[in-house]
Amino acid sequence: MPLVGGGGSPNTAGGNPAGTGTSLNYIGDHAYATSGEISVANSAVNLCNFTTGSEYIVGTAMFSSGTQSSDDYQYTTKFNNEVVDRYHTSGGVTAPDRVNREILIPPYTHVQFQAQNVTDTSSGNQMVFFRGRVYA
Repeated sequence: MPLVGGGGSPNTAGGNPAGTGTSLNYIGDHAYATSGEISVANSAVNLCNFTTGSEYIVGTAMFSSGTQSSDDYQYTTKFNNEVVDRYHTSGGVTAPDRVNREILIPPYTHVQFQAQNVTDTSSGNQMVFFRGRVYA
């Protein structure tokens, strides 16, 4: 069976297409990334970290918490190490189930989706799922 995307492993180009990871995956003219649950304390942690190619992508980053707590979390999107979007949630029963952030990612852009506990040093599981449409 031929390899998809070339290389020495049976993965498609861009990482693990059926699981979690920090990279961006392409399927035709669509792209996605899913971090899975990552433990986050009081310093910024990359949930996803990738660089786009010559295309631009219009999509949605969906941040969510896998831990019930009263801690506040900050979700940050960076392009080429510059903050382009930041959202702060208040913990407890009023915290949203998922935070959706619409974004346009330019070509050749280093993208970081980050989370940070801004209440204290305790750790909580955080995650991001990004999905978008690729335009050449």
